[in-house]
Amino acid sequence: MATTVLERRREAIRLEMKETADAAAKIRDGAAEEERELTPDERSEIEIQLKKVDELEVKEQEADEQIKLEQRIRTIGEGLKSAEPANGNGQRPSGFVIPKGAKSLGEQFTDSEGYKALKAGGLMASKWSSGEIEIQGKATLTQDPASGGVWTQPQLVPGVVETLFQRLTVADLMAPGTTTSTVVRYLRESTATSGAAPTAEGAAKPESTLAFDQVDEPVRKIATFLPVTDEMIEDTPQIQSFINGRLSLFVQQAEEAQLLDGTGTAPALQGLLRRTGIQTQAIGTDKASVAILKAANKVRDTFLEPDAVVLNPADYTTVRTEADSNGQFFGGGPFYGPYGGPQGGGGYMIDFIWGLRIVVTKAMAAGTGLVGAFGTATQVYRRGGLTVEASNSHADFFQKDITAIRAFERLALAVYRPAAFCKVTFA
Repeated sequence: MATTVLERRREAIRLEMKETADAAAKIRDGAAEEERELTPDERSEIEIQLKKVDELEVKEQEADEQIKLEQRIRTIGEGLKSAEPANGNGQRPSGFVIPKGAKSLGEQFTDSEGYKALKAGGLMASKWSSGEIEIQGKATLTQDPASGGVWTQPQLVPGVVETLFQRLTVADLMAPGTTTSTVVRYLRESTATSGAAPTAEGAAKPESTLAFDQVDEPVRKIATFLPVTDEMIEDTPQIQSFINGRLSLFVQQAEEAQLLDGTGTAPALQGLLRRTGIQTQAIGTDKASVAILKAANKVRDTFLEPDAVVLNPADYTTVRTEADSNGQFFGGGPFYGPYGGPQGGGGYMIDFIWGLRIVVTKAMAAGTGLVGAFGTATQVYRRGGLTVEASNSHADFFQKDITAIRAFERLALAVYRPAAFCKVTFA
């Protein structure tokens, strides 16, 4: 009965898994039918559904393990009811080793005087007892190492203990876009000189000057792959979805580094810090927070409002721990309220400076910060989104039963106004 209940539970899990996967596929197919990219909300919903599928796969595996355990225990119990060998070829059931030359427990019981007297008196009595029968322990009864131990089962902890990586933040600051080309081209105004002035009747009108530069942003590819044995994928179904997710993360981490500091030499993107025309602000004798304010005002000189500052964790610590002569933090202490305000109450933490959102990431090198109008002056164009594929056609992988799982994306970074960014050097 226990096994039947477990099997019903497993079928319910599989049904829920299918319904969840179908829901994600429906969102994807809807966008495909409309010949458009997924919206951020649709992408987020699909990620939620896929995460639920991963959780259900773990539950399904747990149910499988419990069913196998119940079946194994029942088989062992039935084998131990009989003193005869379980498989009919002179061998005892696996799981225990009976030392050579020693009698089994059942043989010692049936050879005992108490059992013989009991048998002679009749086993069909309504109440009977064999009395005490001494079992000779001539050798130690041990578990068979080859069987893995019948009675002791390992405890399965669901999931994988992942290596932690920095969270992805930079791409979220920039405007999203899509492209179907290999190059994103736009015109950028290079000269804008106004000659407008009061003019007398009949006099020549003053001339204004406009000039434009054509800017081409090539679409670049970021990719990686991982060889995985076929047995690993077949024996642990949920491992492929886990690997797919990790490879996607690796690509997005490389993307973040490229958006900030890509060299621009093919096949690399040209990152914000490498762009000609961005402004600079050295810390000099100022505090780090003052240098950030000066950088923000340089951005404002371009008539755009800065919306974020990107900092390395070490530089964020420097800014966050600036204090007055009494040692009181300007941004509020670790256990108290904001500077100059009522003290008391925990959990106070600031994520803004001079009204700018602070983004902390190790993708930014220590000693450098970047202030800018990310949302209005840049745009990330993606061609086809992030793709994960699997194949055994690489090298001799088919011969060796190895599958190559790869993840890649193609994108271009457009920086419409380089002067809307200011690099801060803290050294």
